[in-house]
Amino acid sequence: MKNKFLSRRDAGLQGTVCSTRTVHGVSGDRIRARQGASLRLTGLTLLSAAVLSACAIKPEPITQAEHFQRAQDDYKTLYSTYVPLARPLTLSDAISRALKYNYNARLAKTEQTLQDRQLDLAMAQMLPRIAANAGYTWRNNDNAAESVSELTRQRSLEYSFSEQPSHATASLELSWNLLDLGVSYFQAKQQGFRTYAAVERRRKVIDDIVKSTQEAYWKAVAADRLLPRLKPLLAEADKMLENSREASRQKLVPQLQGLDYQQNMLSVVGQLRRMQTDLNTARVQLASLIDVPTDVPIEFAPMDLDYAATASKVDPRKLEALGLAMRPELREEAYQEKIDQQDVYKEIVKMMPGVGVLGSLNYDSNRYLYNPNWAQLGVNATFNLVNLIEGPKAISAAKASVEVSRQRRLALSVAVLTQVNLSYEEYLAAVEDLDIAKQINDVEQQIRVASANEAKAQEESEADRIRRDLASMVAEFSYDRTIAQVHTALTNLYTSVGVDLVPPSADTEDLDKLSERVKGAIAGWEAGQLPDSAIALPAASTFGTPAASAASTAADAKPSAATQASAVPVAAAPGSIVAAQ
Repeated sequence: MKNKFLSRRDAGLQGTVCSTRTVHGVSGDRIRARQGASLRLTGLTLLSAAVLSACAIKPEPITQAEHFQRAQDDYKTLYSTYVPLARPLTLSDAISRALKYNYNARLAKTEQTLQDRQLDLAMAQMLPRIAANAGYTWRNNDNAAESVSELTRQRSLEYSFSEQPSHATASLELSWNLLDLGVSYFQAKQQGFRTYAAVERRRKVIDDIVKSTQEAYWKAVAADRLLPRLKPLLAEADKMLENSREASRQKLVPQLQGLDYQQNMLSVVGQLRRMQTDLNTARVQLASLIDVPTDVPIEFAPMDLDYAATASKVDPRKLEALGLAMRPELREEAYQEKIDQQDVYKEIVKMMPGVGVLGSLNYDSNRYLYNPNWAQLGVNATFNLVNLIEGPKAISAAKASVEVSRQRRLALSVAVLTQVNLSYEEYLAAVEDLDIAKQINDVEQQIRVASANEAKAQEESEADRIRRDLASMVAEFSYDRTIAQVHTALTNLYTSVGVDLVPPSADTEDLDKLSERVKGAIAGWEAGQLPDSAIALPAASTFGTPAASAASTAADAKPSAATQASAVPVAAAPGSIVAAQ
C-alpha cells in the first residue's frame, strides 16, 4: 500500500510538475515572442543607423577655397628653406644646393628611409605573437544548469552552477607558427632587397639631378656673360635693319645689295634671339634646381674660357663592362630578380604542414574554481590538402616571374650598352666640335676687332660693323654652348656607365661641407677626365664577341648577396670620394 501510495504521490507530483511546466511554457512562449519582437525592432534600428551612417561618410569634394589655401601653404613650404647665396655660385655650390633642397632628392631619401623602416617591421613580424588579454563578465542571475544521464535520460543532478555571476579573467598567450615563421623570413629578405633597390633608385635620382644642374649651370653662366652685351646689340641691329629698309625704299642702295644685307642681318638676329630664349630658360631651370626664387639675381663665378677637353681613347669594352655592373637601373633589376626568387621559396614553404606552438598563463577570479591560476601548453599541426593542387601551380608562376625579371634585365642591358657607346661617341664628337668652335670664335673676334678699327678710321660703314659684331656674338655664344655640351656629354658618359658623379652617401645636412665634398668628387670629370675602372676583363677569345665578354665581366664583377647586404659599392669618378653605403 505504501509503495502504491508513494507511486500515486510521485505521479501526482509529476503531474503537477508537468502542468506547471505547461503553464510556464505558455508564459515562456509569450516572453520569447516579445523578446523576438524587441530584437527585430533593435535590428531594424541598427540597420537604419548603418544606412544613414553610410550616407553620411560619402566624401565631399575639396572646395576651390581649400585648393587656394593649400596652394598658399605649399608655396610657403617650398620657399621656407630658402638660403640666400652668400658668394658667387660655383658648379659645386649649385650641385650641393640641388642635392640639399631639390624635392626629388628629398623624395628619394625619404623613400629609402621608408624602406629601412619597412625592413625593421618585416624583421619584427618574425617574432612570436604574445597577447595579453583581460576581461570582465557579468550577468543578472546564476548560470545554473541541470545534468541528464546519457543512459537513462533521467536527471542526475539538481540545478547547479560553478561560476559566479560576475568575475574577471586575465591571460598571457604565446603562439608561434613555424609555417608563418618561414614565410615571414622570406618576406623579410624581400624587404631587405627592396631597401637596396631604393638605394639604387636614389643613385639614379642623384645622377639625374647632377646632370640637369650642371647643364643648366653652364648655360646660365653663358647667359650671365653674354646677355648684357646681347640686348643693346640687338637694339642696334633692329635700328640698322630699319635704316636698310628705308634706304632700299628710297633707292639709295642697289636693291639686291640692300636685300642681301637684310637677309644676312635677319639670319644672324634670328639666331641670337633663339639663343637669348635658350639662355633665359636656362637661368629659370637653374634657379628651380638650386631652390632660388626666379626673381633673385644670381652671381656666378668666372667661366674658364680656355677649357681644353681630353680626347683620349678608352676601350669601349671597359665602358660596357662598367655600365653592366654599375648602372643603377640594372642593379635595381638584379635586386628585383632576387625579390621574385624569394616568392619561389615562399610558395615551397607554404606547401609544408603548419606546426604551431601554443602556451598561456591564465587567471580567473571565479571563487568556485579550485585552481584560479594555471598554465597551458599545446602543439598543433595543420596541412591544407588543397596545396597539393595549388602549390605546384603557384611555384610555377613564381618561377615564371623570376624569368620575366631576368629577361627584363637583359633587355635593359642591351639598352645600356647602346647608351654607353652612344655617349662615348657623342663625347668624342663634342670634343671635336669644341676645337672647331674655338677656332671660329678666335677668327670672329679678330674680325670684330679689325672691323671696329676700320669703323673708327671710317674705312667701313657702321652697318657692316654691327653685322660683324653680331656674327662675333654668334660665334662666342656657340663656343660657350659647345663648352657646355662637352661637359654635358662627359656627364652623360659617366651616368651611362653608372659611375656616380656624387656619392649617394654624402651628408646633405651641412651645405658647406657638402659643397667641399662635391668639389672634390667632381674634380676629375670637371677637368675632362674619362671614367676608369679596375674591373678585370676576360680574354677576348673566351666568348668571341666584345659584347659577350663585357657581359661576362659585368656578371663576374657583380658583388654577391652577402656583400651587398653589408655594403653597396659605387664606382667613383677620377679624383672623387668613393662612397660606401
